[in-house]
Amino acid sequence: MSEERQEQAMSEETRDMLHEAALRIFEDKPEDLWAVLQESGFDKALLPESKDGAGVSWADACGLLVLAGEHAAAAPLAEAMVGHWLLDHAGVEGATLPTIAPSAHSEQIRLGSARDGWRVDGTLPRVPWGDACTHVAFIVGSGTAAQLIVLARDAAGVSITSGRNLAGEPRDTLVLEGVVPQAVVSAPLDARELFSLAAILRSALMAGAIERCLALAVEYANLRVQFGRPIGKFQAVQQSIAFLATQAAAARAAAEAGSEAIDEWLDGVGEPLTQSIAAASAKIRTGEAAGQACAIAHQVFGAIGFTEEHELHRFTKRLWSWRDECGNEAFWSRELGERILAGDPGQSLWRAVVPTATTASGAAEAGAAR
Repeated sequence: MSEERQEQAMSEETRDMLHEAALRIFEDKPEDLWAVLQESGFDKALLPESKDGAGVSWADACGLLVLAGEHAAAAPLAEAMVGHWLLDHAGVEGATLPTIAPSAHSEQIRLGSARDGWRVDGTLPRVPWGDACTHVAFIVGSGTAAQLIVLARDAAGVSITSGRNLAGEPRDTLVLEGVVPQAVVSAPLDARELFSLAAILRSALMAGAIERCLALAVEYANLRVQFGRPIGKFQAVQQSIAFLATQAAAARAAAEAGSEAIDEWLDGVGEPLTQSIAAASAKIRTGEAAGQACAIAHQVFGAIGFTEEHELHRFTKRLWSWRDECGNEAFWSRELGERILAGDPGQSLWRAVVPTATTASGAAEAGAAR
């Protein structure tokens, strides 16, 4: 077996082990879920093994997030994964719960230099788990001028206004007044790329939640009896659930394509996230699927699906919340349109519609030239 194949086999083995371990944890539903995930090292999955991580790819990390979304995990897994990855780049150690503050616009943050070092002023709105975190990482600037900033949560000059999204997850606003950052370094990506990356991670969570809505709808349709037979036997209900299944499949495919785009970009074989059609499409397609999934699932369940006692709302409220976070469909549709129009007029639109055909034709032309 070649060295490349061995590395691939080890990667697949690691991925399967992590997947099975995460699934067991989520299904056990421990009261201290986040503590268990941290003890198992899932928050550091993106870091290399030499730094207590698992060295998984971004696609594998998004696979773990699909599981988290499928089990409505009330834990900052996505933010901590990226947070540890950014803090490792900045050389900051000892963080137990890092989070990120992704934003499409970083103009609201001012980074100034004083005699004794850097100072940060401005506002970080709706930071996931901002009040509970130990560190927050964010990026200002674009291109080669982008800078990664890491702040300690308890640093002087940090004030917090607590907030929550519809699902009850913390989304806290941090106001910074002359805060001394723990690190300011050249960023591995710029602010808009971080925002795009965060949107792809949200897409993975959404794909998992949509799949759970489908499973719940199928189960309930087979159990709920109306007019002498399960409602799942009625054609109208069957059609709705079948459509929901197509939405779940489309969301999963879009999220996976977006996560693979991250790996390809970081490996130097793919387009930057700010130009990637797959990256922009991930949040669009999962957002559209989320709207359909919530509507159909609640139609199947009827009034019981809206009750606090039933678990359906744990998924639909998250889907409604995540759909608007990190850019909604309208935002990413504009982004996608601008990316297509900014490219070569004769290739960009065609590549967006049938990317594999474009690749195949390019290979055929290259072969003919040889």
